Amino acid sequence: MNIDSKTTIYIICPANSSTGGPEALHQLSHKLRTVLKYNAQMVYINKKSNKSPKPSSYTIYDTKEALEVIDDKNNILIIPESLTHYVSHYPNIQKIIWWLSVDFYEICKKNRHRGLKFYFSKYIVGKKEEIEYGLENRFDVFHWAQSYRSYLYLLDKGVLESKIDRVCDYMNPVFTKKAIFQGDISKTKEDIIIYNPKKGKKQIDKIKNYNLSYQWIPIEKMTPEEVSEIMKKSKLYIDFGYNPGRDRMLRESALMDCAIISGKGGSSKYQEDLNIPEKYKFEYSESLIPQINESIEFVMNNYSSSIKDFIDYKEQILNEESNFEKQLKQLKQFHKKTDEQY
Repeated sequence: MNIDSKTTIYIICPANSSTGGPEALHQLSHKLRTVLKYNAQMVYINKKSNKSPKPSSYTIYDTKEALEVIDDKNNILIIPESLTHYVSHYPNIQKIIWWLSVDFYEICKKNRHRGLKFYFSKYIVGKKEEIEYGLENRFDVFHWAQSYRSYLYLLDKGVLESKIDRVCDYMNPVFTKKAIFQGDISKTKEDIIIYNPKKGKKQIDKIKNYNLSYQWIPIEKMTPEEVSEIMKKSKLYIDFGYNPGRDRMLRESALMDCAIISGKGGSSKYQEDLNIPEKYKFEYSESLIPQINESIEFVMNNYSSSIKDFIDYKEQILNEESNFEKQLKQLKQFHKKTDEQY
């Protein structure tokens, strides 16, 4: 892969979206521009008229928008796994797929070939069907794995190990700036349990019935600042949802000194992705609810001792930003090496 002072790095990103994936893409632009001094530019898709495609909460990240991609062999196009059909749009440019999730690759690929929009485009307008990328090994396509789970997935699908690098995003500064190790943090904590109502809600509702003496607060419709404040007061974060990649809310809660009780859906079962003691992880079933309840009671009644079990995970998360920069600095050498091996 060729990278020099004339290279433009384009980053494809859904417009007006403030979920974990788009934030990671904005962070990537920020570090490429401010640390590596590359000409990185965002390419927003599905833009809305008269509305900035960059969410206001991402103004902390240094980005520049490109209105078109120059399909030149000296440039680079970074594509999230949900938009891999863009591989066929640009035959000349060097391409990197960033696997921020595994599941969205299959889901989005199927969705592009069904529904009213698809049938209207194909049969009424006469537009050609999108050519999908099927994970075939190509000399012009490299891969970044955000999680250990996505790394294993790529290997299992036959992607050459020499074409894969591990690149993980980092946490929003709203959280890292407040994540200061201090003395007795239990003094600021209340008997609050927090959870994401978009993930594993049925399981959470059943668990809640065993623990009605505690205050349960769903994390929804909040700014990053509001989320960090409620996390600072809470003792426990519970997640029994399915995590396609290294989940942000799990990491945010750890930074705010919440103990964690988790399921093993998706990446959560891998210690490399969710580095917490196994005694806090459960393969959810209703028969295990009494055991889960015991863990909840232990954390809530012994917070000062249980939170020590999460120090290693918190330290790992605090190092993510510096590791992200190191990973990006090594990429030029990595891609040069893989070009020679291919």
